[in-house]
Amino acid sequence: DGERTESTFHKQNTVLRVAAMKFLYDLIRIPHSQPEKSTSEAERIKEPDTVPRQDEFVDEKAMLKQSKFPIKPDALIARTKEVLLAFKDIDNPSMEELFSDDFVMCAPFVGGATNATPDDPKPGLPKKNMLGALRGFKLLDAFPDMNNNYHAFRVDPFEPNRVWYQTRAFGTHTGTLMGKEATGRRLELPPQAYSMTFNEAGQVTFFNIGYVIDRTIGNTGGLGGAFGFFYGTGHPLPIPECHPYKPSWQFATLSWLRTKMEQLGKI
Repeated sequence: DGERTESTFHKQNTVLRVAAMKFLYDLIRIPHSQPEKSTSEAERIKEPDTVPRQDEFVDEKAMLKQSKFPIKPDALIARTKEVLLAFKDIDNPSMEELFSDDFVMCAPFVGGATNATPDDPKPGLPKKNMLGALRGFKLLDAFPDMNNNYHAFRVDPFEPNRVWYQTRAFGTHTGTLMGKEATGRRLELPPQAYSMTFNEAGQVTFFNIGYVIDRTIGNTGGLGGAFGFFYGTGHPLPIPECHPYKPSWQFATLSWLRTKMEQLGKI
């Protein structure tokens, strides 16, 4: 009787463990294919000349036409380009006049913690700090042939005082960078999204910089902004944010567990 009881206990324990693992698998698994649709649903979707929901496609021209912001889109884009060209003379004291007194700059890892709720303080560096940092980096001295390849300028129809644009930056490290000698490396940074927000006087109030669109492109470890130049020349700052992304041990463990559960499901 004792042997039967122990055997029964082991069987029940095994069943419970398998059920628990199956439950956990269902919670974390990411399906690789969609379930088959019923015939009626498939037929409904395949109806000819089905018109997509038009409200999901923004009529940008119509929205911008209704804008009450005094600087029109073409002029605002031209103003953005003027500010970008002014950065080539970063040491010029008149640079400060381009930015409002309440100006802030925000980058993926610069400016403070992300506001987790709308009521939290928004991250950002004031213009004095931003200009001081850029003047200290002296990127144009380190990369005299730098070309940001600015493109895709457009005014945001939801924020008609904001201009978005993109970059595909290239540069050769032939000068000193933060005290480090030239390496001669030719850098290609990943595509990045930027934006400038203006007040009615044409001053920049918010500068959003260095948001990588595709981290698989280039040779700077998927990093944009100044961090990309530091890493690409072999001199990254001693912080995780200045190195290529790696999953946390928690995320890596979850991915490993998911794989094991998928393997278990095939047994």
